[in-house]
Amino acid sequence: MTRALLAAVLCLAAVMARAADDPTAIAKTVGEKFAAACGSADVPAVLALYRNDARVVYPGAGESASTREELTKMVTSTCSKNGPRLTLVGYKATWADNAHTVIASLGEWSLLTVGADGKQVTTPVRATEVLVKTQKGWKYVVDHASIGVPPAP
Repeated sequence: MTRALLAAVLCLAAVMARAADDPTAIAKTVGEKFAAACGSADVPAVLALYRNDARVVYPGAGESASTREELTKMVTSTCSKNGPRLTLVGYKATWADNAHTVIASLGEWSLLTVGADGKQVTTPVRATEVLVKTQKGWKYVVDHASIGVPPAP
């Protein structure tokens, strides 16, 4: 019984170690945290996902930040309980260094808004991100989101 329990614990530890070393899984987890925090208008939680020196571009003219003050303004105006809904579609990520402390990722999102006619509009959003491992967890240091071109009708 003891050997079986030990084997099970070792298998579980191996699976957890692989997940912790999977850049796509890490990027997806951070993206899910962003979506949840932004959707609930939790500005401090969104800001906590960014390093203080992050460079950020959101869709829209002039929607860029290179200081914490600019980022706070941008997140506050973007993340609201009644605003557009971001849904994570998927991530593709890779290690950007051999030490596994920097992740380069491509995120696919869906943005749900209400058009002028009152109908829902779904727009693809693409995000190019660089995440850095810090003592406080993974943080965005670069986050560039852009509106994707909708598929032809």
